Amino acid sequence: MGTVLQALLTLVTAAVLVLAALSAHAQQAKSVDGVVVQLGLMSAERAVHAEGHRDAHPATFPSGSQHVLITLADAKGHQPIADAEVVVEVVDPHGAVQKKSLLHTSAAGMPDYSELFVFGWSGTYSLRMTATRPNAKPLKTTFTVHHSL
Repeated sequence: MGTVLQALLTLVTAAVLVLAALSAHAQQAKSVDGVVVQLGLMSAERAVHAEGHRDAHPATFPSGSQHVLITLADAKGHQPIADAEVVVEVVDPHGAVQKKSLLHTSAAGMPDYSELFVFGWSGTYSLRMTATRPNAKPLKTTFTVHHSL
C-alpha cells in the first residue's frame, strides 16, 4: 500500500504543478507609470457564463475565441480605474493583428475591460494594450502569452 500511496501523492503533486503553470500563463500583471495593469485570459465558453460578462458578449462566437480581460488600478492606493478607454491589439504567431476597443464590464462589482479575440494557432501571442484616461497620456504595455490548442 505504501507504493500506491506514493504514486498517488506523486500524481497529485504533478497535477498541482501543471495547474499552477497554466494559471501563470493565463494571468499576468505589470506596473506601468503608477498603474497596475492585470491581464486575464480564459476561453470564451467559460467567460460568457460569468456574471457581469454574460450580457456584454455575444452568446455565439468563432471557434478558438478567448476572453481577454484587463483591470487597471492605482499602484499606490490600489483604487480601481474605471474611466479609461482600453484598446488591445493581439498579434498571433503568424503576425496577423486583431485590434479592438475593450468593453467596459465588471465582475463582483469591480470595473474591468474585456473583449473576445480569436486565438486560432498554437504559439506565442503578443497583446499590446493602450489605456487612455481623460486628461492623461496614454498608458502602453505589452504582454506575451503562450497559447496551445
